[in-house]
Amino acid sequence: MAVGKSLARFSTGVLESVADPPHVPVLVNEVIEYLRPRRGQRFVDLTFGAGGHTRALLSACPEITVYCLDRDPQAVRYAQELSASTSRRVVAVQGRFSQALGLLSKMGCPLGSVDGVLMDIGASSMQMDSPTRGFGVGRAAPLDMRMTTSNPFRREEAKVSAEDPSAADVLNKLSASHLARIFKVYGEERFARRIANAVVEYRGTLGPLRTTTQLANLVVSVVSPLECRQRTRGAGGGHPSSHLATQVFQALRIFVNDELNELCTGLEAAHRLLRPAGRVAVISFHSLEDRLVKRAFAMKGCHAHGLAQRLADSSSVESHHRYSWNEQTPNLWLQIAGPIQPTSAELLENRRSRSAKLRVGEKTLGQ
Repeated sequence: MAVGKSLARFSTGVLESVADPPHVPVLVNEVIEYLRPRRGQRFVDLTFGAGGHTRALLSACPEITVYCLDRDPQAVRYAQELSASTSRRVVAVQGRFSQALGLLSKMGCPLGSVDGVLMDIGASSMQMDSPTRGFGVGRAAPLDMRMTTSNPFRREEAKVSAEDPSAADVLNKLSASHLARIFKVYGEERFARRIANAVVEYRGTLGPLRTTTQLANLVVSVVSPLECRQRTRGAGGGHPSSHLATQVFQALRIFVNDELNELCTGLEAAHRLLRPAGRVAVISFHSLEDRLVKRAFAMKGCHAHGLAQRLADSSSVESHHRYSWNEQTPNLWLQIAGPIQPTSAELLENRRSRSAKLRVGEKTLGQ
């Protein structure tokens, strides 16, 4: 999508230190239980973030190697610092799921050599809490939402993201019908059409939407309190405490970062990286992600090549295509756990874990 760039200038006023990244890993005890790190094993954390799960793996067994991938430059800086403090047991890699196989191969991690893979899907806590990146509905910031840059005004990172549209680009360039589809499909937003029409009307009369505050206030202004109460009782998977614009923000973030297609590619990459009987632990936070993971674990085939395309096709909202497989064709995965949800103790400690679901798959022998 070729879209022009236009962002309001915001001063960060924040020191981005890698010394103490703010992060509480979700379902960490369950991840360790099912990935079972042992001396000499090799793991891949495809969503390093602030490194909470990787740190837990190393704490459980220091004599392992963890290849840590993330598209976010700030996360890669955290991984590089952790590498320096763990005698290079951590290998930092910057890239997307769709680039993982090539990047990891260059770093000495070939196909079929990995004992466990972790995927913690969605935006990280540090991204949501950033005052400059526009992920969080409750923080005044530019409407950016790109995971490929930790600061939209850092020159070298701006170059990396030059071809990726920001959330502002999407809102200010796409038609009402396209916006409504994004809000409906990726946010499961009940009032998608009404909100999309309001966005187009706003930019036509008041100018481009540039900040999270502008978008959040616009959504609130077009959805009545009664309709809001009806939605927060359960429609769309929302929580009563969620901001009214949460699902719109989610939809934009998923679209801007191509998250569902990347998830499909990441699940294929995980299968190809794992040894036979190796395990992947996938943590998801909403129904779109969880359905894709569940569907991937149920797929059959003689090899994982093309799994991402098959998975994307099988979940198409337009075609609803389904593959017919011979019953004798083996499953690519054996699902050994899930969906596992946080305990009441974890929910009290970390409110953000409330939507998390963990599924664990084991690569079947001979694949």
